[in-house]
Amino acid sequence: MLGRSPALSALKARELAKQYIGDVSRGIDVFLEQKKQAEAQAQEMNTPTVQALASEFLQRYIKPKRKDPDEIERMFAKDVLPLIGAVKLKDITRRDIISKVLDPITDRGSGTQANKTLSILKQMFDFGVDRDLLQGNPLASLKRKNIGGEEKSRTRALEFEEILQVFGRLPKLGVSAQVIYALKFIVLTGCRPQEVTGAKWEEFDFDKMMWTIPAERVKQKKGGERIHKVPINPNMVILLDELRAAFSYLSSEYVFPSTTCINVKPGEQPIDRHSLSKAINRKHKELGVPKFVPHDLRRTLATRLGDKDIGADPIVVEKILNHELQGVQKVYNLQEYMEERRQALLDWGTKLTENVISFR
Repeated sequence: MLGRSPALSALKARELAKQYIGDVSRGIDVFLEQKKQAEAQAQEMNTPTVQALASEFLQRYIKPKRKDPDEIERMFAKDVLPLIGAVKLKDITRRDIISKVLDPITDRGSGTQANKTLSILKQMFDFGVDRDLLQGNPLASLKRKNIGGEEKSRTRALEFEEILQVFGRLPKLGVSAQVIYALKFIVLTGCRPQEVTGAKWEEFDFDKMMWTIPAERVKQKKGGERIHKVPINPNMVILLDELRAAFSYLSSEYVFPSTTCINVKPGEQPIDRHSLSKAINRKHKELGVPKFVPHDLRRTLATRLGDKDIGADPIVVEKILNHELQGVQKVYNLQEYMEERRQALLDWGTKLTENVISFR
């Protein structure tokens, strides 16, 4: 059939008829050619896109393997899918990904984030190859140094005078109470931001004076069972009492409850750990010290515990940071050093409260 009226006019039908008669006279199977063309069009329509690969990658690879898949979902939603999500996998090129996704991240001054995005995209395209969704990884040989540049390990540790200045000024800059208290907890305990911000009241045993951070918030491979125990001292109790009093009206299970929730009621989820770094970034000029990130406060504690007036043993510091010991120590030294950890954190907290009015 040539087509149907009125979609196909009589004039157009006559032209097609002449064309097909000529094709047949040359030995062309017109019906077979039409069938091949229709199949090619259908295949083109069904060719998977970057969006489809990303969805399958998140569902089958990221969510089962990573403890924090939300971070990757945010990355895709912000920097990847709006720009190349609709591109078909058979058409995607390295140049497309670099110019549309990676270079803009670097250009906004986020070289480290560009390198993280490159790493995840490499994993995603490798996954696509394994799932037979595309023939090869377009980013296979692309090096991080040519995207976000060489990355250097952070070495920022605040001097004691800088700590005094930061926590003296923070309450005057309009930063939320939850953020300020969370930053205090990081510098008092050396815990990671995600370990602090997600804290629940049920984790604190005030009879044994111990805070037990469950395995799902401890940095380790997904499914790991290692927990982290943090001795509670009077300096921490004061902060916890103030937090409980300040947010008791929410009846929240979280120590640092969010009051600016979008999809749930205030207090039904904790503050986002990223809110700590965002607050510091917004106020870093007013703080009057060289730029730092919340994780640097953890390094600050580790460094300051080695100061002469505290002099904590390096192994004790490693235990406070919840680092696994290395080499022979990992195999043979199974001590927890809990009393030494308790004393070191008490000495450090006392030093802070004696000098920083906002810690009292």
